[in-house]
Amino acid sequence: MINLFILVLLFILFSGVLFYIFNFNHLLIILLGLEYLLLVLSLLFLLNLIIFIKQYILLLVFFIFCICERVLGLTILILIVRIYGNDYLKSLIILQC
Repeated sequence: MINLFILVLLFILFSGVLFYIFNFNHLLIILLGLEYLLLVLSLLFLLNLIIFIKQYILLLVFFIFCICERVLGLTILILIVRIYGNDYLKSLIILQC
């Protein structure tokens, strides 16, 4: 049963990586892809902690770093939209040159 759960989580992780690789037009979509990957990684991390290690404080530290990453990403997204008017990554790269 746990092997099936791990297999499903790895499939979801692989599909999240593919989503992250092929959708790179908007910054918001990239941030959503990162959140999806963090959700899958947190489930894998939780499963690893339940099976092998009995210290759940590591999961709490991982969630704190995930929250900090979310706040930083949304702050950068808001600043880019206010400065440039959109969140297209291709237009931001052109404006930099």
